Amino acid sequence: MTGNQVQAPSGNKPVLTWFAPAQRASQEEVAAMSRFVQETPLFLAILASIDGYLMILNRQRQILAMNKQLREAFPNCRVGERPGELLGCIHASTGPGGCGTARACSTCGAVLSVLAAQTSGEPVTNEFLVTIRRDQVEEALEFRVRATPIRVGMNEFTVVIYIDISGDKRRQALECIFFHDILNTVGGLMGWSAIMQSIDTLDPKEAAMRILVLSRRLKQEIEDQRRLSEAENGTLTLNRKTVPAREVLESIGTVFEAHEVAKDKHVDIANVDARDQISTDPMLLERILTNMTKNALEAVQAGETVRLGFERREGRPVFWVTNPGVIPERVQLQLFRRSFSTKASKGRGIGTYSMKLFGERYLGGHVAFESTPEQGTTFRIELPAA
Repeated sequence: MTGNQVQAPSGNKPVLTWFAPAQRASQEEVAAMSRFVQETPLFLAILASIDGYLMILNRQRQILAMNKQLREAFPNCRVGERPGELLGCIHASTGPGGCGTARACSTCGAVLSVLAAQTSGEPVTNEFLVTIRRDQVEEALEFRVRATPIRVGMNEFTVVIYIDISGDKRRQALECIFFHDILNTVGGLMGWSAIMQSIDTLDPKEAAMRILVLSRRLKQEIEDQRRLSEAENGTLTLNRKTVPAREVLESIGTVFEAHEVAKDKHVDIANVDARDQISTDPMLLERILTNMTKNALEAVQAGETVRLGFERREGRPVFWVTNPGVIPERVQLQLFRRSFSTKASKGRGIGTYSMKLFGERYLGGHVAFESTPEQGTTFRIELPAA
């Protein structure tokens, strides 16, 4: 390992971590402290009187006790686990010492709150999003977390409360996705409308045709707002069709030919055999590729090129969008989170989350990216074989 790794002693064996200390108390210590907590009237009153998911942690961030709501929501939870392990966080198993020790943990509001409370001796409140895997399906949950340190005798504990705010965040995300995608198409319409003002340099029939195509797309996106709600609720029904792969890429090219974000930049569409067809939901696929392309155009400078292409890998259709820019590592760790944004404005940055939502949960594909100084940044979606 390289980078921000440090060593946290655990007995005589060093344990590596990318962020928080990896050391854990022994099973005997955890069992003894758990009994102490559950026999102390103060802690029993806290566990019985506070709504939300409540847990009491030791200095090593291990759970000693939890309230009824938490046990009912996660019946497989065990004393001695850390919060991310209890929830099923997808990053908990990637850290060398479990929850808190992975690369992504440096951006986790829950871990940061507990560490800050333990260091400062004061309550700390934060928000965090956790992606969990339940029944082989990934699910995004969002919480408001409050960590409060407490000392009883010579022992130090942290009382942690999670308040589920997923519903509010989901509604905000749906609204953001809707307006985000609508504005992509409106930008194309405005660009072609502006071009028509200089009609002497362009065939008016061609401009009118492109405006008609984008207008139909805009109408479809407005009608499909209902489908966005269905997607988050898990009730979306696919509208599967067989379409030429080249037609999908050309549709994306039409959106950005005159889009403001593409001004003085180039969109290059790789040559694709017109006979090469795919079976998918074209609306969802085009939303994904539109967001990939817009993000790429926002990341490059004037004169640089964004390339779109299609290929098959072991019979699986793959669409990709590449640009010469590089995504900072801290941003890479948080991409695809529902509430994460690389932009300052509210409602921006929702595109990467919708890529995952539509591309994986509904199209059954795999959305991923690579970003290096040598190769630039490539986003791709790999769809199931026919």
